[in-house]
Amino acid sequence: MASHRQIEANRSNAKRSTGPKTVRGKAKSSHNALRHGLASTCKQDDPAFAPLMVAIGSGLGREIGSHTAAAVAQAKCELWRVRRIRQAMLADLSDCLVAAKVKRLKGLERYERAALAKQKRALRSSGQG
Repeated sequence: MASHRQIEANRSNAKRSTGPKTVRGKAKSSHNALRHGLASTCKQDDPAFAPLMVAIGSGLGREIGSHTAAAVAQAKCELWRVRRIRQAMLADLSDCLVAAKVKRLKGLERYERAALAKQKRALRSSGQG
């Protein structure tokens, strides 16, 4: 349990770390997610999405809801995207090893873990865990 003094210290620290304050800083930080596109989700209006949902629904071996099938299909789509980018980056690395590229490659793990966790949650919610 945190003491009253710790709670007050946390509150005062939080007031100082609330993100960018200037218009320029806000504009710059608003583009962080667009830098590589990995934070975006797969679009359900993509022509390949519906057949993927059907395949997942029939491949699990029992009836699942469309919401669960859509969640699993979205997680799979995100995993494919991350892995496709990783393969392209690895192909780049074979040409020349650069520290910045290695750092970016390591950063992909975050998005892959998130997509895998999303897939597990979707399967667990359907009772397939």
